[in-house]
Formats: sequence, structure tokens, C-alpha cells
Amino acid sequence: MNPARWEELVRSLLTELAGGLTAMALYGGTHPRAASSVVALKQLLDELLAEEPQLDLVVLGEELFVQERPFTRSGRQAPAVLRRLARRGVEHVSFRAGVSEEELQVFLHDLVHQDAPAVRSQPHILVGKVELADESLAGADREQGRVGKGHLAAVRDRITLLAQVFVDFEASGSLAVSDLGRIADSLWELLEQDPQPMEHMAPWEGEERWPAVHAHNTACLAMGMAKLAGLSQGPVRELGVAALLHDLGKQQMPEEVRLRELSLSGPELELILDHPMEGAALLAKVPRLTPLAVIVAFEHHLHYNGTGYPRLSRPRRPHPAARLVSVADAFSVLVTARGARGLATRESSIAYLQERAGSIYDPAIVQALHELVLG
Repeated sequence: MNPARWEELVRSLLTELAGGLTAMALYGGTHPRAASSVVALKQLLDELLAEEPQLDLVVLGEELFVQERPFTRSGRQAPAVLRRLARRGVEHVSFRAGVSEEELQVFLHDLVHQDAPAVRSQPHILVGKVELADESLAGADREQGRVGKGHLAAVRDRITLLAQVFVDFEASGSLAVSDLGRIADSLWELLEQDPQPMEHMAPWEGEERWPAVHAHNTACLAMGMAKLAGLSQGPVRELGVAALLHDLGKQQMPEEVRLRELSLSGPELELILDHPMEGAALLAKVPRLTPLAVIVAFEHHLHYNGTGYPRLSRPRRPHPAARLVSVADAFSVLVTARGARGLATRESSIAYLQERAGSIYDPAIVQALHELVLG
């Protein structure tokens, strides 16, 4: 098969996958659109697999590879397929010669139904995760003297998933609570291996990715401090999910304002003062979400002394979880956003918090963060 025809078939395959997944999600497997996608997928795979025994789709970070060639930017539907796979924790799909329409229908069903326990492998469709051997990372770790590429890929996977959760919520109003739990579980496992949250935080990736990076890093710091305090996995996980959602109210801000959040000043700054109330109102409507997330969203900008915003008619001290997320929130902004510009270090960020401990921030939590990140 000539390369041009192969690429055309792969792009058509990704288009049919995206269309079939959408039809399956909206109408179910018996709908004519879903059924026609299954038939088309079978025909495309039969042609692609006529000259090779297996077709591999691999997700690595924000790239979708087909037979080791990147397709994320070469077709309009490739990103949609990538997001579906990432949402279900699928990193590797192999289609083998002989795949049937029944197998394809099961595959589409499992990908779109969040209540399904997992995407099942079948005789001609193998589903799994990409495994990286430690030996392949050792050289990079030694050369760079920091977290290796394998670990950075895991961080990017979490950021990509979290960014998609936010995009989907803005588009549909539906919040993927199970995906947030997966991210919190992943952070707990990392903190079990290494309790230093700075080792698991995401780097600055630009203004567009900032909401996901900031939410991730705030959760990582908050969970690290809670774990240091001796809390068990359940409460720490619940806190992590709340921290991931603490700024959800900013989804209601105009996109151009969100993208310039870190440089806002003057009257524009007033646009973000309502986001705690907006976030709490949105989260209160989400099923299967604990009240802690609502509390943290509403109170994370209330100060330790009862001032801050939203402005209360009767100032009071915020909930302990909100006080903890408040400290993690501020430190995340300082070391991730300002640190990327060379304007802040761990030491200067801690000093900033210490200067405001007792008024804006809980002094005990600031001290705990100091011990955690500076020893």
C-alpha cells in the first residue's frame, strides 16, 4: 500500500472512531449512526490490516501515534479520539487482523460509558497501558539531575486529563468526578513513594494550560501537607478533589480574561472576585461530589482573620481545609507562574507566606509547608 493511501485510511479511521464514539454516547449502540460507524470501521481496518497483522494506536502525553507516527495535528478528529482514550485511562490499542463488528461495538461502548469498570480487551482488540522500563529513564535522570522524562510524561498525562475535564465542564456542564478521583489517587500513590510534593508538581506550560497546571499543583501541595499531618488516604483524596476544583468558578469568566488572569489589574481584576461564589454554586449542583469541595471553592480566598473575599457580613475563620488550600494555592502561583519568570523561588515564596501568616494565612499551615518543601 502506498504511503498516501495509508495516511488517508488512517485519517478516515480516526474520523469514524470519533463519529462512532459521539453517536454511541448520544444515542446508544443501536442507533443507525453508531451502527454505520461500526461497519465503516470494520471496512477501514480490513483494508489497513490486509498487509500488516496489527495496527497500533498509542497515547503519549498530548500525542496520538498510529504505527509510531504522530497524527494529533494531521486530522481534525484525532484530538477527540485521544481525549476519549485518555479519559478512560487507555494508552495503547492494537487492532488485529480479523477484528469483527461485534468487537468494535463493544470497544466503542466501553470507551464512552464511564460506569463501565474498564475498556475490555478482546481477541482482536488489545487494550492496555504503555510501560516504560526504568533502564530507559536512568540516563536521562542522571544527565538532567531532576525528574526524568518518564515521570514528566505522567505529569503531562494528568494535566491533559484535567484540562479536558475543565473543557468538557465548560461545554456541557457535566463534571467528570471519576476522572478527578483518578488524578487524586495518582497523586496519593506518588506521595506514598516520595512525600515531597515539589517532585510531583507540573511545570509552567503557558497561559492556556495554567488553570489545569495550577489546580494540579495546588492539589499536590494540599495533599502533601495533609499526608504530613497524618491523615489517611480517604480524607486526603477528598481534599485533593476539592483542591482540583477550588478555582472552578473562573470557568464562568470570559476566555480572554482567564488567559490574562496573572496580568490583570485595575477594574478588570474585579471580574475574578466573584469566582468563589460562582464555583460553590456550580459545585453544589454536581452529583457524587462531597460538600467539602463546595466549602473549599467558596472559602479559599477568605483570610485567616475573616477578611478577604467573598466579603462576609460577619467575618469568621474559614474551614481548615479551605485554609490549607489557600496556602497551597498561593504557593503554587508563586513557584509555578512567577517562578517560571524568574521572579520567585521556594525560599522567597515561603517568606512571602510567612510575612502574611496570622492575617491572611493560617500560621500553622504555613509552618507545615515550610517544613515540607524546605526541610
